[in-house]
Amino acid sequence: MNTPDNTPSQGQPLRDQIVQRVEAYTKEEPVKAASAAFGLGLLLALLPIGGLVAGVCRLLFLLARPLLMILGVVKVFEHWDTSRPRGEAADSEEAAPEDEQE
Repeated sequence: MNTPDNTPSQGQPLRDQIVQRVEAYTKEEPVKAASAAFGLGLLLALLPIGGLVAGVCRLLFLLARPLLMILGVVKVFEHWDTSRPRGEAADSEEAAPEDEQE
């Protein structure tokens, strides 16, 4: 079976498949494609995308210092906990020399 050039094949990446579908739709329905592009451009121009990105970045920078402090405290406690001998391990180490002396 021969497939036309405007239908995507299974081995192509998703991006190439989408581009081919858009090109095929634009060739078949140019007025609808142009009006859809105009509407999408208008919608993107009206949305405050820059303000949203700036707000998210500002929030991340405000939370970075407390988050790093909390992570540092957690690491200190992990280090303190691993450097301290455990209850069962300390008991077995103390019991071993006593057994050897008997």
